[in-house]
Amino acid sequence: MELKRPLTIDEQLSKLEMHGIEIDNESDANHILEQVSYYRITGYTLQFRKNPSSSDLVSKHKLSEIYGLYKFDAMLRTLLRKYLEINEVYYKTHISNIFSLEKCKEFPHDQHYDVNNYFNKDGFNRIIEKFEKEEKYYNDSLIVKHHKQNYNGKMPLWAMFELMSFLSVSMLYSAMFKSSQDRIAVRIGIGSKTLANHLHCMSVLRNKCSHAARLINTRYNPPAKLSGNFLRDNPSVNNDSLFAYIMVLKYRLPSVELRTELKNELIKLIERFNDILDLSLIGFPTNYESIL
Repeated sequence: MELKRPLTIDEQLSKLEMHGIEIDNESDANHILEQVSYYRITGYTLQFRKNPSSSDLVSKHKLSEIYGLYKFDAMLRTLLRKYLEINEVYYKTHISNIFSLEKCKEFPHDQHYDVNNYFNKDGFNRIIEKFEKEEKYYNDSLIVKHHKQNYNGKMPLWAMFELMSFLSVSMLYSAMFKSSQDRIAVRIGIGSKTLANHLHCMSVLRNKCSHAARLINTRYNPPAKLSGNFLRDNPSVNNDSLFAYIMVLKYRLPSVELRTELKNELIKLIERFNDILDLSLIGFPTNYESIL
């Protein structure tokens, strides 16, 4: 099967109209499609389609409305990324400090490189292989040069974490023996299985936010591990929803002040786009403010 042929801006506009999108201002529409690809913008029509396999919309929707959803999504990514970065730094610090003090007290203090200090040895080896690629990519950075010149290329865990993605840190935690996981998780006040899940969820959300992926009207994997009490009290919250992932992000913030800031900024953003947002279709319960 041959690929679809590329379309001019005018052809893209005609195709949007054919599928039920109203072009309320042609000049603005041209400007939108010059900045945001046709393929990307149509991702924000999914909730309006007659069925998942059709590009035709149930009823007429203006391109300005679709673009409004796109702008909301972009601003939401920026907002969440700010708090995800706070958590990334916090948990990288927390995990590297506790694991290093447990495993790396004895000379030559490089026991975090020893596969025998991990339960999932295949998983650990994959992480190290990926890290070595990251090392080569950042070959000109001061941190890599310093450790190559002075320590035969090896780094303490906290230095390695500066080059590792949040996903790799999440995978490293999951590869540890349960005793190590428990020692880290108990300092936070949650179970090790919950922490492993939350690190994974945050790394998925971080990746989406960093690569401009659509957040709304999307199912998330893995499902967020939320407490039984929370799920019983809030049966409308699906644990594979954006809202569930935002709850994980909020729970894992290191202070009450930061959790309050996230809540207030999120409510303010939703209120700004309230006229075009369908809360259920972006995975938010109607009483989201009281849950947050």
